[in-house]
Amino acid sequence: MSWIPPEQALAVALERCTAIQLEAIESESRQLCIQAGAGSGKTRVLTLRIARRVADDEIDPMRGLVATFSRKAAEELRHRLFLLGVRDLQTGTIHSIALRLLNEFRNDRHQKSVVLVPDRTRLIDTILNSSISSGMRPAAIEAEISWAKSRGLTPATYLDAAASAGRKSPGPRQEIADAFLRYEQLRVQQGKLDLDDLLLEATRTLSNDLSFREAMQWRYQHLSLDEAQDLNPAQRDLLLVLAGDDPDFTFVGDPNQSVYGWNGADPNLMADLVDRYPRTQTVILLANHRSTKRIVDVANAALGAPGARSTARDGGAAPTVRSYPTDVDEAKAIAQSLLQKKSQPKALSATAILARTNAQLQIIANELDALNIPYRFAGGDLAPGVNGRVTDARSMPDLESEAPGGVILATFHRSKGLEWSSVFVIGVAEGIVPFSAASTHDELAEERRLLYVALTRATDTLTITWPERRTMSGRTEGRRRGPSPWLASIEQELARQARAEMPLEGEERQRQLNRLRQLASEALDE
Repeated sequence: MSWIPPEQALAVALERCTAIQLEAIESESRQLCIQAGAGSGKTRVLTLRIARRVADDEIDPMRGLVATFSRKAAEELRHRLFLLGVRDLQTGTIHSIALRLLNEFRNDRHQKSVVLVPDRTRLIDTILNSSISSGMRPAAIEAEISWAKSRGLTPATYLDAAASAGRKSPGPRQEIADAFLRYEQLRVQQGKLDLDDLLLEATRTLSNDLSFREAMQWRYQHLSLDEAQDLNPAQRDLLLVLAGDDPDFTFVGDPNQSVYGWNGADPNLMADLVDRYPRTQTVILLANHRSTKRIVDVANAALGAPGARSTARDGGAAPTVRSYPTDVDEAKAIAQSLLQKKSQPKALSATAILARTNAQLQIIANELDALNIPYRFAGGDLAPGVNGRVTDARSMPDLESEAPGGVILATFHRSKGLEWSSVFVIGVAEGIVPFSAASTHDELAEERRLLYVALTRATDTLTITWPERRTMSGRTEGRRRGPSPWLASIEQELARQARAEMPLEGEERQRQLNRLRQLASEALDE
């Protein structure tokens, strides 16, 4: 596609939008919620809304801010706005915004800039001693502290809150609370903040200093939030105090793609934003512009929403489900099926193999190596991005697209936000999907959403596989596994699709012909 000058790009892009997308883009509501399903073009709609408002002089880009959750997502937003001619509007992760606010507040008062804890797990490791008798790993304690801080908890309030939430802690809660307390004492002694502290401290600073809060609310009068389903309470609270009582606030997201519960993300917080601003207009984007309808219907069935109202393009191959005796057999079969693409770099790079865990991907990698099929593990930038600055489009770097480099291997989590023409979703067996550690209602619901995310990465071809036995440490387990409990609804949907495509025979065929004749006769009578 040839390059389009920015002054024309907006008009061209708007001409290609659907009516419901234009409703969101052209909305005059100060508070707008865009609930957008997989493949519905939510980020495109968000950036076009911003660019349209800038072009119509509805907003001053110098006083606009777009927040998201990773450096990669922030760069993409900035790049899209740049191509649409928006140069001055700032974009950044919520953490980088918090860091900028805190440093500005401190520097204006001749205080030291924020010093961050470089590695929280390593710091936790230094305070563990014989009092931690359960053998919990530092990484497990670190994850629990992150969960607690995302909810504004302290070592003193952690115990009761974890119990009330039914939190499945990695060890004795009292030992975690003790480690949490010692970690906080050491962190404060060193004069440092961790990533969660950035959010909490920025919220406290804005709340406690009226003049600073008013200055920041004046500076950031036009707020936008991408991936709103990934909010955790600490992030939500920072945005609320920055937004004020009647903000110009657009937020976009899909609760069905909320998959970061381990970081405190809560899909209900998107609805909470709507409740806090009663005049919020909600626009729902149902159409999937990425995948075929066959794939969309399978994904909806996996989500527990068969027959959900959604539109998508027709055509494409029917999704398939296959089982194998072991995960090694599964990997060998997939590798063999990719041999024909070995001499087609573009076809290989348009193919992805998605798994719940990295261990599953390594088995696939071994078999691809055996056949000399090129592959690469997906990157994925889940980091919060705290480089000390919120960027604007004037400092837009040259973004180079990745050269084709073979089949993509990615976990379900890392596949979020990406798409490929052909996708293998592997290991859809009990104990894997959902992951065996998931037991609570919320955890199982998130695992189901995670499968939905993986399935909706495919645009044209989708293959779902599962092994009856797994191989661990070189040994194949003796116990046979069954399929994932969610595979039954997928297979029911595939059967429905097959029946719908079967030629009509016998009495059913005659009934349909009679019905068509009746309709034709009624039309002639009119």
